[in-house]
Amino acid sequence: MSLLSRYVGGTFIRFFCLGLSVCAALFFLIDLFDRMDNFIDHQAYWNDVMRYLMLRLPAILYHMVPAACLLASVLTFSTLNKNNEIVALRAAGISPLRLTLALFALGAVGCVLLLVAQEYLLPYSIRTERQIWRTRIRHEKQDMRLAGFKSHQVWYRTDNRIWHVSQSQTLENRLLGVTIYDMTETGDIRQRTDAAEAIWEAGEWSLRHGAHRQFDPQGRFAGSPQAFAEYRAAFPETPAEISALSKEPDEMSIRETLAHAQDLRQRGLPDAHYRTDFHGKLAFSAVCIIMAGFGAPLALSSNRSGGAARAIAITLVCGFSYWIVHSLAMAFGQNGHMPPAIAAWFANICFGAGSLYLTARAG
Repeated sequence: MSLLSRYVGGTFIRFFCLGLSVCAALFFLIDLFDRMDNFIDHQAYWNDVMRYLMLRLPAILYHMVPAACLLASVLTFSTLNKNNEIVALRAAGISPLRLTLALFALGAVGCVLLLVAQEYLLPYSIRTERQIWRTRIRHEKQDMRLAGFKSHQVWYRTDNRIWHVSQSQTLENRLLGVTIYDMTETGDIRQRTDAAEAIWEAGEWSLRHGAHRQFDPQGRFAGSPQAFAEYRAAFPETPAEISALSKEPDEMSIRETLAHAQDLRQRGLPDAHYRTDFHGKLAFSAVCIIMAGFGAPLALSSNRSGGAARAIAITLVCGFSYWIVHSLAMAFGQNGHMPPAIAAWFANICFGAGSLYLTARAG
């Protein structure tokens, strides 16, 4: 590594650490004040609050790394330009954009660190943090009666009913591949209901595309199945109760998310949500490389017409713009309106193209 690369890399790392600390501290304080009423209303113990906040910190740092990369890149080249070091480089026949190679390398390091954190740290911290929030701070009681999993399948039993669900989508109040066994007081099965999906609407279940089967006292099927396109039932069980042990996508590692999506596809169930989330985790990590290189031409072009303050303002606008575009594209992908890979990488492609355009102009 050349002397110039080490110098630029050292400057970038200093600004990165400063930017990450400031961004994480601001996000941390906002989250703390937002939840302060819950801590007071539920009379949470201070040690539970501290554990909860410490477990929130890894996710906050994870989401702030790309923004810190962009801010550090802009400030690095703004500082070089302010000290007339860019002029000296041009006089020596060296293009300032050549120094971005060191920033791309550091962005790649950040990408690897985010992938490692997503694979080994965040699933544990997010899952534990949510458990502390529900049980230790809000004091919510979870009904764990005979609820369990086997190969990502949910089994849930009440006094007179057993639910078997192939896939639970708790955010949408929707269950896929549902089988319901109604039992007598003695535990004998008297009816079986199969449905492709069950949706919780207005306090009752809407079962769609299925059939009813009756059982005789000897436990054999009685008569032929009674097919239905839609059947509404006022079962007291809610999606939250049935899916008490399910994992949200952000509680899964990258490998778990991909394995779950492949398992859903093999079962013939929709997998767009988990495939989009899998690609989204990879794309969010890779954006560190784009942001590290995006700041150099952005700072050089901005410094010509307004100084470092304008460059930082443009940085904030770019950061929020990426977040909005990425979130919207991910939503379209999870709903099946866009291919998962395209939805997850759409914002990266847009900002990568913008970086190349600014680089061509600044060069």
